[in-house]
Amino acid sequence: MNKYNVLEYSIIFYDQRNKELANVRYSLVFFPVSGGKETFTHVTNEKGRTKPIRLTQNGKLHIFVEGHETIFSPRKIIKPVLAEDDSVIEINEPKLAQNSAFITQQQYELQQNSLQNLRQRTSVTKDKTGGFLNSSKIKPAMMSDLKKKLEDNQAMSYETYKEKNTILTKKTKYLKFKTYVMYRFVDSKGNGIPIIHYQILGQGQDRPIINLKPAKVNEKGYTQLAETHLKTQVKYQLGNIQKESDWFEPITCVDKQTVHSIIFPMTTGVTNPNPENKLSLKGVEKPPIVISPHTNEVLVLPPSVYAEFDRQTKILSDAVKKVHQSNAELTRAIQDRRLDEIKELESRLNINQEKAIEKLNGEFKQSSELKEVWVVESTGKKNQSAPSYNLRRRYLKVTQYEELKRLRRNDQTTADIIDPNATQYTPQRHAQIQSSFEKLSQQLLTAKGSVGSEEKAVYNMIGGLGGEIAEEYKNSRDIHVGTEAQWMRMVAGSSGEGMISASSKGVTMKLDGNASTKWTLFEGVKEWRKFYPCESGWKIELENYDLGTIRFLIGAELAGFSGANLGISGNLSVDITHNGTVQMLSAVIRDPQRSISQMMDPQRRPKFEPARGNMQMISANQENAKNQANAGINAFAGVQVQGKLKGGIEWFKPNNDKSGEGEFVTIASVAGGGGVSLGAGAQGQFQIGYDQRSGCFKILVAAHLCWGIGAKGIAEFTVGAEHVLNYLGFIKLQLLQANFRTLIYIQAQTFSLMAQVLAYCIGDNHPLTQNIRQIANQFTMWIDSLDRDQERLKIANNINSAKGREELIYATPETKGILLYAVTHWSSRTAPIFDIYVSFSEREVRFFPARKTAVINILKTCVTTAEWQNTIQHIHPRAKKLNSSQFGKVEGDLIRFLNYGDDGKYAEDIIRCINSGINYEGENINSWLKDYLKYRKGAKAVTGTSWNYMLVRNQDDKQFKHFELQQGMPVGFEERSLMAQNLEILAPFEQDDLNPSVYQA
Repeated sequence: MNKYNVLEYSIIFYDQRNKELANVRYSLVFFPVSGGKETFTHVTNEKGRTKPIRLTQNGKLHIFVEGHETIFSPRKIIKPVLAEDDSVIEINEPKLAQNSAFITQQQYELQQNSLQNLRQRTSVTKDKTGGFLNSSKIKPAMMSDLKKKLEDNQAMSYETYKEKNTILTKKTKYLKFKTYVMYRFVDSKGNGIPIIHYQILGQGQDRPIINLKPAKVNEKGYTQLAETHLKTQVKYQLGNIQKESDWFEPITCVDKQTVHSIIFPMTTGVTNPNPENKLSLKGVEKPPIVISPHTNEVLVLPPSVYAEFDRQTKILSDAVKKVHQSNAELTRAIQDRRLDEIKELESRLNINQEKAIEKLNGEFKQSSELKEVWVVESTGKKNQSAPSYNLRRRYLKVTQYEELKRLRRNDQTTADIIDPNATQYTPQRHAQIQSSFEKLSQQLLTAKGSVGSEEKAVYNMIGGLGGEIAEEYKNSRDIHVGTEAQWMRMVAGSSGEGMISASSKGVTMKLDGNASTKWTLFEGVKEWRKFYPCESGWKIELENYDLGTIRFLIGAELAGFSGANLGISGNLSVDITHNGTVQMLSAVIRDPQRSISQMMDPQRRPKFEPARGNMQMISANQENAKNQANAGINAFAGVQVQGKLKGGIEWFKPNNDKSGEGEFVTIASVAGGGGVSLGAGAQGQFQIGYDQRSGCFKILVAAHLCWGIGAKGIAEFTVGAEHVLNYLGFIKLQLLQANFRTLIYIQAQTFSLMAQVLAYCIGDNHPLTQNIRQIANQFTMWIDSLDRDQERLKIANNINSAKGREELIYATPETKGILLYAVTHWSSRTAPIFDIYVSFSEREVRFFPARKTAVINILKTCVTTAEWQNTIQHIHPRAKKLNSSQFGKVEGDLIRFLNYGDDGKYAEDIIRCINSGINYEGENINSWLKDYLKYRKGAKAVTGTSWNYMLVRNQDDKQFKHFELQQGMPVGFEERSLMAQNLEILAPFEQDDLNPSVYQA
């Protein structure tokens, strides 16, 4: 008889701290395979368990809870935010599938009728034996069973029958909810403080959960969301003091969403040029003072006149400021991986750019109409007698300024700000500026006679401004101040601390979003810089291999009017062109065809694939792009509106000296253009090549990868002598990450040249700080010198030096193959006399100890199977790749070389063991052979790329153990036959003129 199966299903909600989630309102929606749906709504009990539901079919169970999608979302019905599994559970029980064979109610009723008829027929008694036997006493087996069954079931309903034949199975599912925590730094009024640098620490952990190095909160004072099961605290800097918060437990999506506030007390300011006169400023005030630095004038305006001036000029400055704020918000959204906001912010930035240009064009038709003035914001701190000032710039028409001058309250206006005869800053200017403002203050107070307290405070404040202006003056490299310089300051705007360096050479001003115009006051040339796509950079990916992280520190030189448009209208769309060998930027009107939100990996990190696309297509797209009209500002009419491209490429270099932490280092910078022919021997939108004319490595990059999503053209970066070592490390780590696959975006000639250059520099102890072309030429002469055994010994000693071992970290298998060739070959049978160790006390003679040690020092840097095999395959004077049969012979020759001077049977035994796939257990071999076997076995097959923040020096490095753990279970060395038929060769690598080997140069 079939049984009816029922699954009693319940779910226990708990968090990552193994705490049950009680009183959670939930809905379970079940969609059976037969169609329709069932909904179960209730609240979890004190153990976090849902009310059991009974399922009789397979299907899908969708789980919903009352909670918050994000920490900022309102409470509503959502899919739970889980640490593991999914909110949709597949119910697939074989026993439930059998329920389709269970008798239906209609079948049951028909069976009841059939049994009833049988009962009636079996109740009739027939005597066919003439009374010899009573047939009614004979009960046929089949009829007896049917009668019993009928009697048992005749009063039983279908529901009762079904229940009687039901088998109940109970099952519990555990659902783990993700836990997280967030902090916010606020003042006493609840306003976010955006200038705090912080780290989030987990209880019992040595390393921070968020920010290995302190990083800044966002513009509203929020930290990143820390996803952790640990209690956490936030660590931050308050002045020179390190502070730590209390410990807080994390929350889940069904808890009350609490952002833990770190509250800073609000301070009040006191301005006090004269200790006898104090004026409370209530935090921040705008005194009605307007300064014209270019005419050395100070105006004190009536409050109503100043208020109208403030309102009108603020409209213009705010229009420009919004451009930079939008750009900063977009960068933060990319940095914080807020995918849903990126497209909206890109659109907002485009709109704000258009509005700013429209406003500027409505205000100014030509540059002569521009007038720059300074206004004063006074801020102070509690119990501070000296005032603190912010000088803000405003822009208005010359005619408007003349009207303000007519309406001023002060008769005396002159202050000594700019000396038209000065050509550079001198220490005496500081005292002169300060003195002139103090003098003006006294003149105003004396001329007015009796003045009110508020007016007196304003005049006192003028006396204190000299120090602020003098300090700004001191930070300046030159005093070229003109309309062009004014515009440069305005278009630079603000984009968040650390994103733009707009000061003169040697001076860096760190700004926050509220200091949009406080720059060095007198620069004539400066650079506008930004990180692209954001401070944390791009992830480079090839065939699902994570090849590391780079970012672009990119910008333009803004000299006079040149490039000023870029500050307002060049955030998303520019053209990169060449003016001779100089790379130029032009702001253009173009709606971006893509969004950077489309260039994110599953973890929402900006990602690009270097081999995608090609440079010819990118170049053609620039020429054929539509809507390429200059995004012009009328005041620039008739002058050059381009800026020189500036910047560089920075690579996140792993550093095993800091527990795996790394740092961004420069690998190339913008220099003269026009060096590399596009697409010559390489593919993709990010190409690495070599320029024969300049003798430098070059990197070509599609403009949209280094400037903005709407940019067109190709940017060219040059690897300078000071960048070469980091550049080689960048290439080496990509090879490791890609398991030594061919990187098709690197020109083959370039790759070979890199290998040869580094081999020569290591082998000849030559610095990497000169022209690459010269080193390449010297490489050829160096190879020719390898026919002298003294030279080979010199190479071995250089490899074994501290400098040589350090540079091997950056060596590719091709470089190592060249070096192995150099130290393992000889020209004559007298070669061992140059490299020999003799111990009379131990009666021991060792041949080639330095060269054998060099072999081991090279091979132990091979941390992966692929690297080991690629190194052996390139043992050749020019790193030519050997075929599979040559590979076995060469590795056999290496073993014989390391065994040279000892009994040949040891090498034979080792080769036989390797060819048989078994471990060599002998004890009498020399130390070099022991190390060889150790490092050969230690090379790991890479099963993941999670270690890209760790650069392992060699297999003896303590970080190598971390690498082993991250690779999971070892899959073993891919064995290659070492060709046992070569055992009769007693002198490995010896050159035979009658029978030259494949190693002959």
